[in-house]
Amino acid sequence: PVVKYAGSKGVKAISDEVRALVDGAQEGTLAAEDCASGTFTILNLGMYGVKSAQPIVSQPQAATLALGAAEERVLPNDDPESEQIYRLATMITATCSFDHRVVDGAVGAQWLPA
Repeated sequence: PVVKYAGSKGVKAISDEVRALVDGAQEGTLAAEDCASGTFTILNLGMYGVKSAQPIVSQPQAATLALGAAEERVLPNDDPESEQIYRLATMITATCSFDHRVVDGAVGAQWLPA
């Protein structure tokens, strides 16, 4: 399903619309226009325990973001006050594929660390 005009909506409005679309999908009441004309897809495969994925962009979309499972990772501790040289952090892997006719890969790569 497609959340239309998501860029002009707040998180609560998007959440409410996603819930309504999920309910419609489960009930079999979605219309064709509810699943057409998206520009950006988000795949949450982490909820199935998948650590990472390489998404494929489907036309007419410009990009697809895949989110992996949250996991504890050991990182260097950059806190000068701490006696520990390492720290644990909960992190996910995010992978994005872009249609290079629409989004330059270098520009897309700058978006990921944000």
